[in-house]
Amino acid sequence: MSIFSIGTAATGAWFAQSLAADAQVSRVLAADAMAASLAARMRYNRAGVAGGHYTVSVDASSCVHACDAAALASDDMRRFREALTTHLGPAADGRVQCDVAEACDIRMTRQGREVLAWHVRL
Repeated sequence: MSIFSIGTAATGAWFAQSLAADAQVSRVLAADAMAASLAARMRYNRAGVAGGHYTVSVDASSCVHACDAAALASDDMRRFREALTTHLGPAADGRVQCDVAEACDIRMTRQGREVLAWHVRL
């Protein structure tokens, strides 16, 4: 009976660890997809990147037609943050930091821990 109890406890611990690892991998894959999407938007809006509009936090309404570079960048960041909240939870945050107009870093955190850091060459 004690051997069965030890085996059951070990199986339970393994199962819990597997679930945690699966959740972590799912978060990283979602973060990777969101970073790739934002990078594609930034490549399309190079004027917004050059103007530093992806690095500032501005509340933006939806931008559909005839948007300037700043409005498009604000809309892109709004969509990015909405995706973060949807896929990583309300404790998720994302930032863009550009050293020059040709290279940026997209960083995502969840509960204060870095989930993903993407280096983007535009």
